[in-house]
Amino acid sequence: MGLHAGLFAAQWLLQLVEHDRRETHSWLQQWLALDGGAVAAGHYWKWVSFSVLHHGPIHAVANLLLLFFAGREVERIIGGRPLLGLYLLGNLLGGVAHWAAMPGYTLVGPSAGVAAVVAAYATVLPEWELILNLFFVFPVRVRAKFVGLGVFGVGVATWMLQTTPGLSIGPAGIVGGCVLGWLFVRQLGYGNSFLVQRYIHRRRERNARLQRMNADQFMREEIDPILEKIAREGLPRLTRSERKMLELGREKIAAKSGTR
Repeated sequence: MGLHAGLFAAQWLLQLVEHDRRETHSWLQQWLALDGGAVAAGHYWKWVSFSVLHHGPIHAVANLLLLFFAGREVERIIGGRPLLGLYLLGNLLGGVAHWAAMPGYTLVGPSAGVAAVVAAYATVLPEWELILNLFFVFPVRVRAKFVGLGVFGVGVATWMLQTTPGLSIGPAGIVGGCVLGWLFVRQLGYGNSFLVQRYIHRRRERNARLQRMNADQFMREEIDPILEKIAREGLPRLTRSERKMLELGREKIAAKSGTR
């Protein structure tokens, strides 16, 4: 945060000296902002340098506040180095996403890296309640997961609406940063499991439970309901899983007879 604050102060002072604070094509942006022709021109440093600039004071303050409140919580959980890696990787991949999706627009600011940290925060602590001051006056309680969804939604909406300031801060990069932050902490083991993972887990637990059952318990709990269905609807109405259950029941009965 101190580094970004110092860099923005230097940027603002340089632009103030040049009397072109509101000029979007200053020499700073020409040499440091990421644009569609950066690769063709061999300006590879722009993949990093774009993140040291900001579109304006509001852009800088918003990024620093989000980075402070989300980053300090994430750092306590995953550690400083992983957080730094996530932030830098978020900026890099955010730049790639913006360059690929919006090559006609320049990109400034570390919004993609900040979005990655916010998404990680919302994934690690989804139910954590925050008190936000709406319009700086009205306190509103909101959960961290909705803050993450809000940042993601702003990125998507700005991207779709094609607003000029939004394009300068890189909505495609914000969306990419959010996805990266979510995946980054997911692979560290945080966040709720995927639907497919829950299904596989439940299936494994059920299979293990069926294997532990003895023949009598298996017949009473699993086979008897299937036999009742056969009597009621007929054998052709059985599902594939019910037919497998009958086969497993036959194997358990055979094993019990062999033991005796």
